[in-house]
Amino acid sequence: KVTLLRIHRFDPNDVQFGDALVSSAVVWFRNAPPPRDHKIEFTYGGPLSSPHKSLHVATQDLAPTDKWTRYPRQDVAPRHEGVAVADLFKIQRGIATGDNRFFLMTAERAEDLGIPSEFLRPILPGTRYVPNDEIAADRNGAPDLEKQLFLLDCRLTEDEIRQRHPALWAYLESGTKGDEAISARYLCRTRKLWYSQETRAPAPILCTYMGRSDRDGRRPFRFFLNHSQAIAGNVYLMLYPKPALQAQLAKQPDLLRKIWQYLNQVDPATLMGEGRVYGGGLHKLEPKELAKVPLVDVVAAIPSLSVNRNEQLGLFTRKHHEETR
Repeated sequence: KVTLLRIHRFDPNDVQFGDALVSSAVVWFRNAPPPRDHKIEFTYGGPLSSPHKSLHVATQDLAPTDKWTRYPRQDVAPRHEGVAVADLFKIQRGIATGDNRFFLMTAERAEDLGIPSEFLRPILPGTRYVPNDEIAADRNGAPDLEKQLFLLDCRLTEDEIRQRHPALWAYLESGTKGDEAISARYLCRTRKLWYSQETRAPAPILCTYMGRSDRDGRRPFRFFLNHSQAIAGNVYLMLYPKPALQAQLAKQPDLLRKIWQYLNQVDPATLMGEGRVYGGGLHKLEPKELAKVPLVDVVAAIPSLSVNRNEQLGLFTRKHHEETR
């Protein structure tokens, strides 16, 4: 009911407010219905009077799209009807522990505390401690990394722990004391057992949840091929093959590696275009946003993932995609 005239987005690295690390935009509109064949001007970077980039986009090209952050640095996106990440994988964010300092520990600290190994699960450390995109496993299934961490996760009741595992009970008791008790924190107090964790299986592929812009040549998001039995914290997104893909993987074990290699070759602009950006150039990719990333080239590169919608004989169909979103 109004005519959108222009949207200018400041470069996220050019923070506009000294007291808030946010990205900023200015919107112009006229209080009148838009004319036919109207085009909106998108500008980016630099001052309002002389932006670094500019592009005019027709309203009919904007209407069907969820996000406009691709403009003006990219042209109008082609209509995508092919395979997307959601067709291949179920995507879940890694777990939120409630307090990493309490629930995450090294094997040495767990031994000092007397915590039984049956209540410890390997968990990936932060991405800065994962130098390679392929994560190998040691003989016990833990990630073969210099920094190894384990998650304290117990499903026994307090009475059972007190009777069977006094050392573990003493440690958990320490988390219930003081003005800032761990057990009183929101995530912990809303659980049936405040010290139990979300159920997650190890994911064969993971993606970073946040990353800096690729101004210095780095990818803002990394995809990892995980051979270990480690789960992940909420700085990762966990990708689990859907049944149709799992059936293909049973026949072609090397298929997962090919898909992982392709994911790391996806244009960073495509990933950033589906996500969101904060002041200072910090990009974030939520599970539903990663789910929409198109995988047009992966189907061309891997014929076994081809789609035959007309006869519905292919691995994936649009109906399958809509039903599993």
